[in-house]
Amino acid sequence: METRLAIEWADAVWDPLAGCTRKSAACRHCYAEGLTAAASQSGQWGHGFAEIGPGGAAWTGKIALLEERLALPLGWESPRRIFVNALSDLFHESLPVETIDLVFAVMALAPRHIFQVLTKRPKVMQPYVADPATPGRIALAMEKIAPGGEATREIGAWPLLNVWLGVTAENQKEADRRIPLLLQTPSAVRWIAAEPLLEPLDLKLGSWLGNPNAGAARLDWVVAGGETGGEAQPCHPDWARSLRDQCAKGGAAFFWRQWGEHVPFAGVEAGSVDAPAKMSWERLGARPASRLLDGLLHEAFPPAGA
Repeated sequence: METRLAIEWADAVWDPLAGCTRKSAACRHCYAEGLTAAASQSGQWGHGFAEIGPGGAAWTGKIALLEERLALPLGWESPRRIFVNALSDLFHESLPVETIDLVFAVMALAPRHIFQVLTKRPKVMQPYVADPATPGRIALAMEKIAPGGEATREIGAWPLLNVWLGVTAENQKEADRRIPLLLQTPSAVRWIAAEPLLEPLDLKLGSWLGNPNAGAARLDWVVAGGETGGEAQPCHPDWARSLRDQCAKGGAAFFWRQWGEHVPFAGVEAGSVDAPAKMSWERLGARPASRLLDGLLHEAFPPAGA
């Protein structure tokens, strides 16, 4: 089973895990919670992970591996960009390290694909990836998934060159908390999802972006977009423009995904970034026309192994 979600910056979605818990402001209108609850009847894949109560969809707190989904990418022959765990978090605090190892083992066994991993929990991700024992554990997990002798269990490079690690940064508080930990995490490509973009972000040009120090870690890719959901707030165009311009100056790829529920009227002039209510908005929901920023599509990707 391949999750059918419209993720414009991915070719496929792979959900080997189910279940999660809310972590920060980006979780206010969690689509994953609603989708899981909608499949929560007995016999369905979401049973036990979420439920629908008087207040709507709610996580139960259970997070676990769905073994029937684990090896799916191994059967996808053509190379894809794969978003990992759109409905969960690979680095959730309650997951045993052995489960994370199994997911990384599949990614190691499928070097033709690029795997885009996004977390709100870099405090778990950083020590996991930086642990010298992690590659050895993953090699053993590779043998469990695809037995075949020593050749199967080899990891050519660490960190894995086909795994992009990222964090959600919906506001400055979470950016300040999460991005420094991401930059301390070994990764072929480091990226952030500023989606939902809830306020203007300073991505520290010369530090997080475009660091001139030789060998210093920096952000390679920024994905951004507005908030969706029944009570979503508008995303001010100047917040998006600022990210676009910071990325251009700092040498990072920029991908503007969508405006969310509220689309600014065409031709609206830039206003105060602190007063989105003064803008003119139309509530359209996310559709193709609402992906334009100043009349242009922004769909840049970092080079693999940036």
